[in-house]
Amino acid sequence: MTDENFSMKRSRSQLATIYAPGAFFTFEGGMGACIAHPAARIRADLTDMLKNQIVDSINERVRNWEAQGLNCRREGGQPPVDPELVLDAQLRNDGAVPRLQGDRLAFLVPDVMNYVPEPLTFVCRRCGLMKDFRNVEDFETRSGTLEDGCPLRIRNEQCQANWEQLDVVQVHWSGGYQRISTLYNRWDRDRQDIVWNRVQCHCGNPHFLLDRTSPTFSKWRLICSACNSATELPVVKDPASLRALGEGIAQGRNQLVEVNMEPVSYRANSAYYVQGDRVLALANEDYFPLLLRGRTDDLKNFIAKSFSYPVLEIAEADIENTLREKNRSQEWLSYRQYAEMAAMMKQANRPDLAEASVKAQQDQLDRWRAEGLIPDVYQRTPALNQAVEIRGSEWNRKFDPIRQAIEHKTLEIDVLNDGSKVINVKEPKEPIIPDMTAAEVDTTKRRISDLLSMLGVEDMRLVRKFPVCEFTFGYSRVESGPRVVRDKTGEAWEMPVKLNLFPRAYFHEEHVQPIYVMKQDNEAFYVRLDESCVRAWLDANGIAYTLPAPNSRLGAVLIDDYETINPGGHGFSSWLDEYRGNATADSRNLCSYVYTLLHTMSHQMMHAVAQVSGLELGSLTEHIFLPDLAFVVYRRGTTMDLGYLSSAWRMATNPTDGNLILSSMLDPTSLRCGSGVLCDERGGACPDCILIPEVCCITRNNLLSRSVLRGMAKPHWDVAIPRDQSIEGYFEVVRILRQGRQSREAAE
Repeated sequence: MTDENFSMKRSRSQLATIYAPGAFFTFEGGMGACIAHPAARIRADLTDMLKNQIVDSINERVRNWEAQGLNCRREGGQPPVDPELVLDAQLRNDGAVPRLQGDRLAFLVPDVMNYVPEPLTFVCRRCGLMKDFRNVEDFETRSGTLEDGCPLRIRNEQCQANWEQLDVVQVHWSGGYQRISTLYNRWDRDRQDIVWNRVQCHCGNPHFLLDRTSPTFSKWRLICSACNSATELPVVKDPASLRALGEGIAQGRNQLVEVNMEPVSYRANSAYYVQGDRVLALANEDYFPLLLRGRTDDLKNFIAKSFSYPVLEIAEADIENTLREKNRSQEWLSYRQYAEMAAMMKQANRPDLAEASVKAQQDQLDRWRAEGLIPDVYQRTPALNQAVEIRGSEWNRKFDPIRQAIEHKTLEIDVLNDGSKVINVKEPKEPIIPDMTAAEVDTTKRRISDLLSMLGVEDMRLVRKFPVCEFTFGYSRVESGPRVVRDKTGEAWEMPVKLNLFPRAYFHEEHVQPIYVMKQDNEAFYVRLDESCVRAWLDANGIAYTLPAPNSRLGAVLIDDYETINPGGHGFSSWLDEYRGNATADSRNLCSYVYTLLHTMSHQMMHAVAQVSGLELGSLTEHIFLPDLAFVVYRRGTTMDLGYLSSAWRMATNPTDGNLILSSMLDPTSLRCGSGVLCDERGGACPDCILIPEVCCITRNNLLSRSVLRGMAKPHWDVAIPRDQSIEGYFEVVRILRQGRQSREAAE
């Protein structure tokens, strides 16, 4: 019997995550523990641009993982990390930039997965006799020996065996696992290799009972089935780690804590963490190529134009020549007359008339620019030049504001500008508005517009086809990130967690490296904040920034200042360690606060959607466009109820409330926390308020704070101001700003 004889079908999302290769699982009812093996049957239909995005994302994960893993030892005197224990062999590249080898890379649809029963360790429920087998073939060969060593048979009584699979395995952060058994291993210095042996009783009996009466695994014992003498259950050393560190342990450089495996239930999260990510599956290819090497000049021009960097002055001679070529000389003469009139009025000490002439002249220039007669040439400031040139090698792609600007522009072209794919919630129509009279519809529209204004939102749309591509490519054990801490020798040891690729799969007569891909158009809410409100909020909290030009967008400063977030000039780190615990970054800066505002409002919306619709928080996720002050909340995975967001919005819409999702976001009770004062004093972010499952959050629940919305104690990572100092909440600043606008309008 071979692995390929066992295969299963589940949803694509389940097969790519819960049942991905290397995962332990049980079938319905909790019966039959198994481990998933890779399968390949259908290639995913992806564009080259999307494939490149996926590979780039994986390679960046690899680079960051390697940097974190190799530098995890902070204590003096501890040995350096062996590169073999950080990355899968296929991801190491002789010290160069780690990368996937693309020759046998296969982007696959997760429509089927193989599996085998595992772990093959069985314990009798009646007498406790334990038997283990290497694999299915070994079990089939030796299945007739299960009752050998039964204490009842030793006493010439009838065996009453009632077997169950042992639901515990030993795992290691290198990605390896071993079944619970009587096997143990050690490093043999003479052979320079690992030696395996089995525990054997002094009476010569090789059969043991497993005493599991203690809830603590370290107190489990092996009991000889013949003489009842007890011995400790052996702790297996991870073979891959022992092979790399065995000689170091023998010489005293390394410690056993680095190689000893840990017991865990195969149902526990720490037994398996699938590694993957998601990218936007946008089709337009006009702007993504600007991110490639060799296109820096074009990329700078795009950013400068998109965010209104300073405009270069155009010589009047060039303007005149352009207009004469277009047979519009008369307009040029009018332009010159305005200039001459302005000069005359200044000499006549009539500044009011001089100003009117200058304005008329500027209006004429603006009309020519609007027609395209005079193209704007934007300055590529030194800060922009630096931002574009450093981003390729230093910035994490997930947080890279320049990449986000490209994504947002492409999203506009592909989705937001397509009326068949989006519905403006200020002008609701089928299918997001219930049956109402014309008067009720008008009332509802006004109420929704008021709510959006109170939220400081300039634009909100339901996206009916938000293109997303989720993928998984590997796994880790014990910890989902690149480091894990163990303290078993009187000092803390930080261990590298190994990033493993999925095992190769047999596909069309060759072995390929599988990447499981799920592409789907999901429903989403697109939200863009009012820039004037964001600026007022920043000013209220003393967050300093300087625009490149008076009419520049805030995104220009976010791009210019992004590299200064960390002392090393690398922007946000991949794992955001600088915002965990005691912050190490210069956190009182524009990018951190604006990102926290967008991210917190995104979570606030997800909680509101879940509350109104009944959807689980784990079924929602997000994407953030920092320089455009926008975010998207959308459904995760490939489920059958992808129309649920539009249904939820429709059911929550009525003339009295406008929409319950929006009104609940403003409700003061939604900005409180079940943990009370403790959470409030720490900046307002915990599982009782705005946190969501880490696998759904783009930052793993970092850079969040209810304070930025409600106004209370500063975020815990802002170390630049006293701990008890409060900050101004965005909603309160928006309220004051809105009242001021209404007062001015009433006065006019």
